[in-house]
Amino acid sequence: MKKLANLISYLFHPMFMLTYLTAYFLFSNNYFAYFVLPAKKLFLLAAVVIFSVILPLLNMVLLKKMGYIKDMQARQANERFMPYVSTITLYLGLLYILHDLSLPYFFKQIILVSLMVMAIDFIINFFTKISAHASGIGGCLGVIYFYQFVSTAGNIAPICICIGIAGLICFARLYLNEHSPKQVYAGFAVGLLTSLACLTLLLFVNFNL
Repeated sequence: MKKLANLISYLFHPMFMLTYLTAYFLFSNNYFAYFVLPAKKLFLLAAVVIFSVILPLLNMVLLKKMGYIKDMQARQANERFMPYVSTITLYLGLLYILHDLSLPYFFKQIILVSLMVMAIDFIINFFTKISAHASGIGGCLGVIYFYQFVSTAGNIAPICICIGIAGLICFARLYLNEHSPKQVYAGFAVGLLTSLACLTLLLFVNFNL
């Protein structure tokens, strides 16, 4: 069971969440995907992978070699400062690169939402530790729910699948004793509420990235 919990933790690591979310909206049957040419889909996905997975991973390796973090999990709250700062900076860089690219604003807003969830996690990290894994899947659920709600698509399957994945992630983090129940629930609430609030605000103020 421990191996399964570790596998779930690695597969749904926070750094993968933006890639999963972007790939879902690029290649599933939804309104925004119709307006993106195949070449742009590949470019966008590649940019997201580079800036949210590869570069943060390389940074973690460097921080480990420098002795700033003990392992790639950065389990201690004080070890998470530099990974948060560097990843937030990379997300800002990603938004800058995509600024002039002709894409539906929703894809850029997904990145902004991920950035905001991470920024709030970063601030909370100064005071207490919460589950970044739970924040990540909570943010994904918020984005998917928001799309289904505003588009009146009426497809609850993606929401149910996301909730199921959230349950697996929360189980894994608790089973491995990486977090207390309060830290897991708080992380999930931060991700879910931040994503919903951010997307709702962007909808009403008509802010284009």
